[in-house]
Amino acid sequence: MSFKPPPSRLELIRLRRQLALFLRMKKTLEDARNSTIQRIRALVADLERLRREIADGFVEVADNFKIAVAKSGIDKIENIAELTPKTVRVGLVNRGTHIGLEVSNYVTYPTYSIATEAAELDVALVKMRELLTKLIEFAEKETLFYTLLNRVREYQRMINAIDYVVIPRIRENMQYIRLALEEGEREEFIRRKIITSHI
Repeated sequence: MSFKPPPSRLELIRLRRQLALFLRMKKTLEDARNSTIQRIRALVADLERLRREIADGFVEVADNFKIAVAKSGIDKIENIAELTPKTVRVGLVNRGTHIGLEVSNYVTYPTYSIATEAAELDVALVKMRELLTKLIEFAEKETLFYTLLNRVREYQRMINAIDYVVIPRIRENMQYIRLALEEGEREEFIRRKIITSHI
């Protein structure tokens, strides 16, 4: 059995104020949800653009690398790979809306003589360096996308709670008080009518 508030005019006024407050809260949450959805839509366009650029970049790197292997031979390329440092430094950076990554100490110069190796190997290295920044940007934006998506779900959960639990309960209590007050007024009217008829 649910709690019924005391049937009084003060309680009815309090419930009306409470209802107005929750309706304002619902409107604020809906605005926040819609604004977040707009950000997600803009982010999706960015993610699609980046995905295309990264895919095209990898195709270009692969093509240049294949030409370099064909010109220099796989053994020479493997020897160069062994001389190349394998570690980078990764740090977290505050981007305002999310935490991002910053990569440093990666190979920014060839570990071989440009004069003796195929030029395509150098082109592949430069393109791969450019791709690294795009990959990091893509990863950050994808993380932000899922963060915003979770935020939209949370806003919707709160809106549903207000719509289907809180507001119906307040309206039900208001209706109960109105009916109780009307019943009390009818009883008072009948009591006065009986008293005046006996006098």
